Amino acid sequence: MHDATSGKRPGGARGSWSVLLLAALLALLGCGRMPSREPPAGPPALAAVTTMGAGGPGGDLPAADRAMRVTVETTLVVPRRDAAVATLRALVRAAGGYVSEGTLYGPDEGGSATYTVKVPAAGLTDFRWKVAALGEVRSDSEKAEDVTEARADLRARLHNARAQEQRLLDLLTNRTGSLGDVVAVEKEMGSVRETIERLEAEERTLEGQVAFATVKVQLQTVHVQVSEGAGRRLVEAAKDGVDNARGFLLGTLAFTLAAGPTLVIIGVGLYLLFVVLRGLRRRRKAAPPPG
Repeated sequence: MHDATSGKRPGGARGSWSVLLLAALLALLGCGRMPSREPPAGPPALAAVTTMGAGGPGGDLPAADRAMRVTVETTLVVPRRDAAVATLRALVRAAGGYVSEGTLYGPDEGGSATYTVKVPAAGLTDFRWKVAALGEVRSDSEKAEDVTEARADLRARLHNARAQEQRLLDLLTNRTGSLGDVVAVEKEMGSVRETIERLEAEERTLEGQVAFATVKVQLQTVHVQVSEGAGRRLVEAAKDGVDNARGFLLGTLAFTLAAGPTLVIIGVGLYLLFVVLRGLRRRRKAAPPPG
C-alpha cells in the first residue's frame, strides 16, 4: 500500500507542473495579442479635407455652389519689359484667357507695362504661380465678391419675365378680346421682350465675370545707373554747354526775326523825328535876332 501510494504522488506532481506551464504559455500569448492603444486612422476623405488649400496664391477655393467674382492685382519687377510681356501673353493663351487691355510705357530697359487679362477661374491659382515666376513680386492682392444671391435674383426675374411672355403669347393665340385688347397685349409683349433681352445680357455678363477672373498685372523694370568717370562728366558738361549756347543763339535769332519789322518801323520813326528836330534847331540859329 505504501509503495503504491508513493508511486502515484510523483505522477500527480508532474501533472500539476504541466498545467501551470500551459497556463503561463496561454497568458503570454494573450498579452501578445492585446489590441494597440493608438486610435485607428481616420477616413481618407477627412485627411484630404484637412490638407486642402495649403500654400500658394489664391488660397482655398470657394464652395462649388457659390458664384464668386474674383479680381487679382499684382506688381512685378522684371529684368526686361518686352520679354516679360511676351511671356505673359503666352501664359494667358495657354490658360485659355485673353488680354482685355494693355499699355506700354517707355523703352524696354527702364520702361513699364500694365495689362488687364481674363483667365478661367478654375485655373487661376496655377496661372498666378506662373506669373509670379516672371520676376520679383512687389505686391499682390485678391478680392473675391460673392454674387450668388445676385445671380439667383437675376435668374428668378428672367424666369418670371419669360413666363409673362408666354401668357401674353397665349392671349394672342386665342384672341378672345377686341382689337384694342390685342393691340394692348402686343404692346405689353414688346415691353416684356425688351426686359427679357436686357436680363439675358446681364446674365451673360455676370456668368462671364464668374467664369473668368480678372487679373491686373503691372510690370516694372529697375534701371541701373552706371557710374561715370571725371572725363566722361567733363565731356557731358561740354556737350550741355554747347547745347545751351546753341539754344541761346537760336532763341535770339528767332526773337530778332519775329520782332524785326516792328523794330525797323520804330527806328525809321525815331530817325525822322531826329531829322525834324535838327532842322528846327538850325533854323533858329540862322534866324537874325529880333531888333
